[in-house]
Amino acid sequence: MTAAFRRFRLVPGAVFAVLLALSACSTPRDKITLLPNPDGTVGSVVVKSATQTQVLDKAYSSADVAQGGAIEQSTDSPAAVQAHYGPLLAAQPPRPVTYTINFLFDSATELAPESAATVAKLKTTLANWPAPHLTVVGHTDMAGSMDFNDKLSMRRAQTVAAFLVKSGIPAKQIETAARGKREPLVRTPDGVPNQANRRVVITIQ
Repeated sequence: MTAAFRRFRLVPGAVFAVLLALSACSTPRDKITLLPNPDGTVGSVVVKSATQTQVLDKAYSSADVAQGGAIEQSTDSPAAVQAHYGPLLAAQPPRPVTYTINFLFDSATELAPESAATVAKLKTTLANWPAPHLTVVGHTDMAGSMDFNDKLSMRRAQTVAAFLVKSGIPAKQIETAARGKREPLVRTPDGVPNQANRRVVITIQ
């Protein structure tokens, strides 16, 4: 009877799963299957054994690695992967989701009008996310001094963190940080205000 162990890892542009199958009539083997990203894009992964190297760069392509190092490559159908590993795929944690909330000029409490819809989406996501951990990072535009903007961006992050706590997220699950004007979304000369840069970026994971 075959037993299976599966581990998931994230690599740039791809998700791949490593499967170790053991049975009474075979030697241990590793199986690496390349899965597409949610948007359908596919990255690649290099599979290297003691004797061979192969690259997987097509969705649902697999590499079976024998104990001696031989690599056998194949391609499964999406239905076959789902049929074999559906429960394991379903057990993966949700992928991180990012939301951006914009602020009015020079304010750490007044949101830009377009942020109302983002807040609504954020609330919906949080309501369905198991044990969320949130990173809240405040930013400013390029107007003002570095010291002023560092403090302003932290106040913005704290404003959003307080809102999240009020929405039911335990404070211990929220991390805040401030980047001031170091990482503008829109590059402008120093001293130039820009609405898109006055923001807090929330990552849920």
